[in-house]
Amino acid sequence: MRNPGRDRRRYCRFHRDYGHDNEECYNLKNQIEDLIRRGQLDCLKRPYAWSNPKITFESKGEHPDYDDALVITACIIKAHIKHIIIDTGSSADILYFDAFLKLDMTNRDLVPLASTLIGFIGEVITPVGIATLPITFDDEPRTKTLMASFMVVELSSAYNVIIGRSTLNKLRVVVSTYHHSMKFMTSTGPGEIRSDP
Repeated sequence: MRNPGRDRRRYCRFHRDYGHDNEECYNLKNQIEDLIRRGQLDCLKRPYAWSNPKITFESKGEHPDYDDALVITACIIKAHIKHIIIDTGSSADILYFDAFLKLDMTNRDLVPLASTLIGFIGEVITPVGIATLPITFDDEPRTKTLMASFMVVELSSAYNVIIGRSTLNKLRVVVSTYHHSMKFMTSTGPGEIRSDP
């Protein structure tokens, strides 16, 4: 039986009556919840899709006797920097002073640092300071940018930068020295950077 005093702008299709709409209908909500509990609406469930696709490496082009380190190119600030070594054994990110100067940075851009670094043969290194800079790893169109805190050191090196575990973990990278590449997740899927030739 229809009630003439009810709000005629709000119609409930479940009751086929005016006064409230479907979103406010407690009887309809109870019916749906009961059907869900009994599993009668399982056919309407969407299959679960993983938000992180698998990261795999192809087995072509590798050289089993090739023991070189993983050396890449990446963008720091807005400059493409070559000779960046990926070092999973290093706990620090290192930016060599020559590369620091080529980024048009000065000592005023450094935060003083009172700690020292211990090299792998036991030598003690005192960093000039620390610089927190954006670094972009790109495999166009898949790119990932993050802020890395580099210890700036005045030493000569064949490399410009060492990327250590801290940044690699923030990047959530998978490094394969055998395949001479590293893979990481981006918002558009897995990106890959191969070792420079």
